[in-house]
Formats: sequence, C-alpha cells, structure tokens
Amino acid sequence: MLRKILPIIVLLTFLFDGCKRDVPIASEQPTDSNLVELNQIQMKQITIDTVKIQEETTDLVLSGKVSFDKDYLSPVYSLVSGNVIKVNVSQGDYVTKGQTLAILKSGDVSNYEGQHAIAEGQLKTAKRNLDIARELYSTKVYSEKDVMQAQNDYNSAVANLKTVETYLKTYKVSSTDTNAFYSITSPIDGYVVSKSINEGMNIRPDNTNPLFTISFLKTVWVLANVYENDIPQVVEGDSADITTVAYPDKKLKGTISKIANMLDSSASTMQARIVLDNSKGLLKSGMFATVNVHIDKHKKAIAVPKEALVFYDNDYYVMVSKGNNKFEKRMISIEGTNESIAYVTKGLQPNEVVVCKNSLYVYGQ
Repeated sequence: MLRKILPIIVLLTFLFDGCKRDVPIASEQPTDSNLVELNQIQMKQITIDTVKIQEETTDLVLSGKVSFDKDYLSPVYSLVSGNVIKVNVSQGDYVTKGQTLAILKSGDVSNYEGQHAIAEGQLKTAKRNLDIARELYSTKVYSEKDVMQAQNDYNSAVANLKTVETYLKTYKVSSTDTNAFYSITSPIDGYVVSKSINEGMNIRPDNTNPLFTISFLKTVWVLANVYENDIPQVVEGDSADITTVAYPDKKLKGTISKIANMLDSSASTMQARIVLDNSKGLLKSGMFATVNVHIDKHKKAIAVPKEALVFYDNDYYVMVSKGNNKFEKRMISIEGTNESIAYVTKGLQPNEVVVCKNSLYVYGQ
C-alpha cells in the first residue's frame, strides 16, 4: 500500500513546486522610481519652461571695498611754515573751491609783507626818477639813453611789485600791525575725507603728508579682489552688480574700467576697479562690497532657470516633463551659473520641458 502512495506524493510535490515558480512575486514587478505623477491640484502649484540654448554668461563673485575716486582726489599742503591758530572744517564736511580750511600765523608771510613794502617804495622812487629823466631830457640835460635807463628801472620795479603781490594773493594774507596770517584754502569743491591738522600745531612747508584731502564723492571706486586663478576670466568692460553690507537690498550696476597689472603678493589678488555714481552720497570710503562680475564665455550652452535645479546628495537634478502630468527625476551636470540661469553640460537636450518653479516640491513626491 505504501509503495502505491509514494509515487502519488512525489508527483503532487513536483506539480506544486512548478505552480509556485509560475506565480510572480509582487516585489519583483518592475517599477520606475524616477517617475512622478501629479494630480490636477498639484499641477497648479508648479511652472514649467522649455530648455533653451543661449549665450553663456556666468557670475564670478568677488569681495571688494569702496574707495575714493582718486581721479578727483586733491591733497592740500601748506606753502609756508607757521603755527596753526584756527581750523575751520572737520572730516566729512563739504567745502567749496577757495573756502578757508585753516589759518596759520606765519613769519614767512611777514617777510613777504616786508618785501611788499620795499617793492612799493622802489616803485615810487623809480617813477619819480623816470619823471625827472623825461623832464631833463626835454631841456637837453639828459640824453635819450638816460631816459631809457630810467624807464627800464621803472619797468623792473613794476614787475617786482607784481611778483610780491602774487605771492600775497596766493597765500591769502591778512595782517595786523604785528602779525601776518596765511589761509589754507580748498582747491576744489568736495568733501574733507582726511584731516591731519589741529590748532596749535607747527607746520612746515616740506611736510610730505597732506594737511587735508578733498574728494569729489559724486563718483567712487569699488576695488574688487580677483584671485590669481580667476584673472584670465575678468576683462575690462565686464558688467558687474555691487551690493554693500550697509545697503544689502540696493543693487548697484557698474562696469570694470581698469584692471591692475600687479598682484598683491600678500593676498595673491589683483584689483579690478569699478567706477560708480554716488550722487546720492550713500557710499562711503571703506565700506565692504560684494561684486558679481558677469563673465561672457563667448559660447552657447544649454540653459535652464536656476530655480529648476534640485541639489541632493552632491548632485544636481531637474524634473523633466514626460507628458500626461508625469515628470522624470533626471541627474544633470552644470558648468556655471549666473543670477538666474544654470548652464548644463550633460543630461538635458534643447526643447525639453522642465519644472522651473517648485521643482523641489515635485522631486519630493
């Protein structure tokens, strides 16, 4: 009896195993984990855009500082020695051309006043001698040569007096019976950006440090630091956006007007100069600035809105439309960005459609 049952058991076991292998396991069914499908409500939360090819312009972010426009920077020195008796302005004051900045009591000026008195006396004498020579020439007592000599003496006296008066006018001298004063004046309209003079100081005319520095602050320089490896990218004429710590919401636009020919060896940087309009007086020398230089690569590249990028696990992704409210998570490679655009080197083709608003929201579905 057992011999009859065993073959039946073996047969049933074989048939059961065969059936078991024919039934597919649910976990082994193929699925596309990179595909996301949105419903109609979710579709209203996103914006899509078409991938384009355009000229590649990337941003190079540099640190910088606001400085005076040195083309309109005027140092002020004293032409004479003396003691400072009054300083009329402070650093930051606005001054006009010819305005008195400080007054010195000066022995040098006293000497020029003495020379002026002597020159006036010499001119009076020369004029009297010329009149006498002309009168005597009319009576045949003096020769024509004598008159010419008296005329030359008179002309020299006139020239000498004018020279001394020019000195006095240049020095803007005022005087009392015992003292002579020299006025230091501003050569231009502008702001007093530095001052190294105080009442009571003794001033020498050979001092190499300016007593005042006057700057025309309607324009300022922004000096951006370009690192050595970025030097080949930056050229004169590149446009730039500048923001400062003081005014982070104000974006100022300028153009690189000059690039230095020498590196700062201590920082391995080279300075690029940007001239900015400062007619409103917002920018002050010494302010820190962030400079975004727009670099034209002179080539075309695949471009997507910067908002389309999803950065995850050190890789960039975009959500590519596959139609029927379906989107594919696709890894891409980029070579640069600017304020609004990313340039793609791998993973996208022109005219594909990507999510450019709330792409992270779609990625996370």
